[in-house]
Amino acid sequence: MNDSLDMLGASIIGGGILLMLLMVSLNFNSKTQETKLSEISQLSVVGVGKILSNDFNKLGYRASGNKILSITNNSISFLGDINNDGTVDTVTYSTYQQGNELELKRYIGSAQSSSWSFPIKSLAINGVDSTGSSTFAISSIKGISFSILLSKKTFSNSQANIGSYWKRIFYPKNL
Repeated sequence: MNDSLDMLGASIIGGGILLMLLMVSLNFNSKTQETKLSEISQLSVVGVGKILSNDFNKLGYRASGNKILSITNNSISFLGDINNDGTVDTVTYSTYQQGNELELKRYIGSAQSSSWSFPIKSLAINGVDSTGSSTFAISSIKGISFSILLSKKTFSNSQANIGSYWKRIFYPKNL
């Protein structure tokens, strides 16, 4: 009888230890996935930042007259020779809703082939005047403040959000 109780007790303790090891393994896998998603999110925002830097540093390049065509808190259109091919392009950044996702869309001219979109959580675009104050008056703009927030839930039932925030103020030479 004691042998049977010893075997039952050992089985219960062994099962408990096995269950604890399984939970530690699942938690470790979950944290590893969250870290990887965070890394991917940060790399994505760096890639978008490089494109934005290229475009906004060429704002007004080879253009005459008004170089900024329009600006709101979630869109901007401006002129500039983006490809350095001697042709002044119209570049537009704006947001639109794609299902439940907010997307940042970039157009060069009116060609669909030269556009791309990127999922974001929020976007803020502001003009900056010579005193550093925010403005939407095109004649007063000396710089452009651009902020992007990326955020994504790691699992459908998880409360953890993975994201990146990118902000930069551009002071194009040609404004």
